[in-house]
Amino acid sequence: MKKIITSAVVLAAMMFGNESQAQEITYGVKVGYGFANLRTPKRADVSSVSKISTYHVATYIDLAFTEGFSLQTGLSVIGKGANINVGDNTTGTYAEYKTNPYYLELPVNAVAKIQVGDIFDKCNIILGGGPYVAMGVGGKNKISGKVLSKKFATEDNIMFSNDDQPVNSTNYYGEIKNYDFGLNALAGIEYHWATFNINYSYGMVNVNPGANLSPTDRMKNRTLSASIGVKF
Repeated sequence: MKKIITSAVVLAAMMFGNESQAQEITYGVKVGYGFANLRTPKRADVSSVSKISTYHVATYIDLAFTEGFSLQTGLSVIGKGANINVGDNTTGTYAEYKTNPYYLELPVNAVAKIQVGDIFDKCNIILGGGPYVAMGVGGKNKISGKVLSKKFATEDNIMFSNDDQPVNSTNYYGEIKNYDFGLNALAGIEYHWATFNINYSYGMVNVNPGANLSPTDRMKNRTLSASIGVKF
């Protein structure tokens, strides 16, 4: 994972170092809302996994090499996670986990820009994608349920760790690996100084400590979000 992050940082540094080769350099900020989920294999103690709503904010730089092609990179703070239900809520013992970690994320996206035409001056349809790397920076883990018919509810800060946990350990509901890596796909519209984007993020890393010990413990991030922004 360190090699992946180093490679992404080096690539971004090379892009910034060659700014003079770009036709135009623009900057922007985006805020958005979306849905996050965790892809998990079916295991005996997990009755269901469902999406949660979350938010993100991002700054980015657009390096245009031609009128129809650019590279975009930057930093974003983005929420991920899921609702995880363990056991059966019709019985006297069950738990509902809402895990909502936030990551500092660095994407590097290749973007194609298609001009709409003369009717809409300075309007482009954008399509693109590329890799991202992310580091966990915070978040909350909310747990509620019953133990022998007695209700309980707790809220704790999410712990980030790469230490493997025992197979079938429940620690993975509140402990997540430090780093994530995956692929982005994006589409949207640029109109003068305004932007609108839809982004899908496909995590490729087992973010659950203990995933190397049992295939059924694997968890991978998935997010679908929309954002509006301005560019300068």
